[in-house]
Amino acid sequence: MRILNSDHVLKSTHVPKSVLVIGSGAVGSEFASCYARYGAKTVLVEVLPRLLPVEDEEISKEVEKSFRKRGIECWTGTAVEAVAENPDGTLKVAAKTVDGVSKVWDVEWVILAVGRRPVTEGLGLETAGVATERGYVKVDAHQRTNVAGVYAIGDCTPTIWLAHVASAEGIVAAETMAGHPTVPINRDQVPGCTYCDPEVASIGLTEAKAKERGFEVKVGRFGFQVLAKSAMEHTNEGFVKIVSDRKYDEVLGVHIVGPHATELIGQAAAFMRCEATTEEMVRTIHAHPTLSEAIHEAAEAVGGHNIHG
Repeated sequence: MRILNSDHVLKSTHVPKSVLVIGSGAVGSEFASCYARYGAKTVLVEVLPRLLPVEDEEISKEVEKSFRKRGIECWTGTAVEAVAENPDGTLKVAAKTVDGVSKVWDVEWVILAVGRRPVTEGLGLETAGVATERGYVKVDAHQRTNVAGVYAIGDCTPTIWLAHVASAEGIVAAETMAGHPTVPINRDQVPGCTYCDPEVASIGLTEAKAKERGFEVKVGRFGFQVLAKSAMEHTNEGFVKIVSDRKYDEVLGVHIVGPHATELIGQAAAFMRCEATTEEMVRTIHAHPTLSEAIHEAAEAVGGHNIHG
């Protein structure tokens, strides 16, 4: 039975004729996008109400629209209930929507892209007295465990599952061990990237999260299709969305879907690290023609001053 996780998929040597991906987080969306581009008939199933659930809601909607345009069959609010093998070796997948509608697909592969857990069994943590919770090693802001001299970083801790986060945590841990002054990671300033088509990248608070924290927000958006560089690169979809604090104009989050989003997010990270305001982003001259102009234009849109969109 060809129910695969990401490790199995990466070792595959052929493209299936059809594939159903369970889970539309970063991994699931990336594999769905990848196999659709390879030519496989692709179905993406997500139990939550929207694709890429951790992203800003407007980004999720744009991704779903783009995926459907590329021929990816997207089913949100849908739970897979059973997978069985057909006599010809294909798989029959049964699912049900939140509205009670039953769906059945026959596919060559099923890719399971949901659920991750820390691999901490057999490390002797209990013997050493290292505190854990649900298998995760508990650490403080400097990556120290409750046992002197024992540090932990990365996916074995209750953190964001990203390689660049683990690397930054490793530096914090090493500097702390060496007795140097260290600056803990600001978890609100961790960029996240999804390498699907179109690309998605974000940093900071979504509009909904900012409101949950009590901010009165201002929002600016700008579409890539307006830019000359987008025309040169034959890209006509996606946008930049900036979320800012109305009181102090500080940038709270930047969300991008579109061409080279995973490269552009670095500029947003630098602005946020410096506690920049949208006005400072506007006063920063951006070269023309570039895709980065979309960030400048979105910042202008926050104050209602954009002249090109």
